[in-house]
Amino acid sequence: MNKSLLLAGGASLLALAFPAAFQRASEAPPPEAPVEAAPALVEVASPAAAPGRSVRLQADGRGHFNAEARLNGRRETVLVDTGATFVAVNESAARRFGLSVSTADFRHRADTANGPIHVAMGRLDRVEIGLVSARNVEVMIARDEALSVTLLGMSFLNKLRRFEVEDGVLHLVE
Repeated sequence: MNKSLLLAGGASLLALAFPAAFQRASEAPPPEAPVEAAPALVEVASPAAAPGRSVRLQADGRGHFNAEARLNGRRETVLVDTGATFVAVNESAARRFGLSVSTADFRHRADTANGPIHVAMGRLDRVEIGLVSARNVEVMIARDEALSVTLLGMSFLNKLRRFEVEDGVLHLVE
């Protein structure tokens, strides 16, 4: 009897200290989804295929997700980067998207993979990939020499209903 009480008390303490471990252990694994053929670089799902508008992006050979996007109506090749807090563009791209920046605007500091840099902040009216779009998206603007590619970061992704990666395919759902 004492051993049972001691064991139950110990398990209760562990459950309080590490609830996520007990929650995960009690959940059944999700059923396996059928494997689909690899889609083209951008596949727009029909409205009947998924609720809401969605896009599927196939990873490239390095495992990166590149796409043709529209930022404020202008076409731009982007790299989807879940490690980037904001959509990030360089100052030349920002001007193409209708954002005006001056030297005084570069007063914010950002820590990047290449070290700290000074950036300006702005907002894009609309960011689109295929049928998936988001409005009023925060954008970080770097100097041209500090950023050579446009990054589609979390300020866009967090506006979506969901996004997930499975079997080398990034699925964006508006």
